[in-house]
Amino acid sequence: MNEAFWISVVVALGVAQALQVALLGAMSRARGPAEAAFVSILGTVAGLALVLALRGVFGSKIALPAPFDHPIVIGAIAVTSAVLLALALRGLSPVYAVTGLGAVPFLVSASFLAPRIGIGLFLAAFVAGQIGGGVLLDHVGAFGTMARSVDAPRVVGIAALLVGVALVRGVR
Repeated sequence: MNEAFWISVVVALGVAQALQVALLGAMSRARGPAEAAFVSILGTVAGLALVLALRGVFGSKIALPAPFDHPIVIGAIAVTSAVLLALALRGLSPVYAVTGLGAVPFLVSASFLAPRIGIGLFLAAFVAGQIGGGVLLDHVGAFGTMARSVDAPRVVGIAALLVGVALVRGVR
C-alpha cells in the first residue's frame, strides 16, 4: 500500500491513543493510577489473546512456544482476562475497558508498520496524532479534564508536528 496511507493510519492511531490517555486519567481519579494501569493491562491482554485465538481458529499458526501455540490455551487466556477485566471494572463504566483494548491496535500496528515505514517515521506520525488528539480532547474538556480552547499557537504547533513528520519521512 501507499506509504501516505500507512502514515495516515499511524496518525489516526495516535489520536486514538490520546483518548486512551484521557480515559486512564479519568479512571485514575476514580480508582488511582496503579489501579487504572492494572485495568488497562487486563484489557490489553484480553484483546491480544482474542486476536491470537481468532487467528489460530481461522488457520494461522500462532508463532509462540508451547503451550501458547494452541488457540484453546490462548482463548482461555482471553476469556480469563476478560472476566478479570469485568471484575476490575465493577462500579465503573464499561467504557474504561477501552483503555486496554485501545493498546491492541497500537501494538499490532507498531509491530507491522514500524519495520515497513521506519521507526522514526512511525513514532513521528504517532506522536503528531497523539498531540493533535490531545488538543482536541482538551478543547472539549473530555472526561472531566480542564477545557483548554484550540487557539492559533496550538494549531501552529500541530501543523509544525505534521511538517516534522514530512521532514522525518524525507525525500524518497
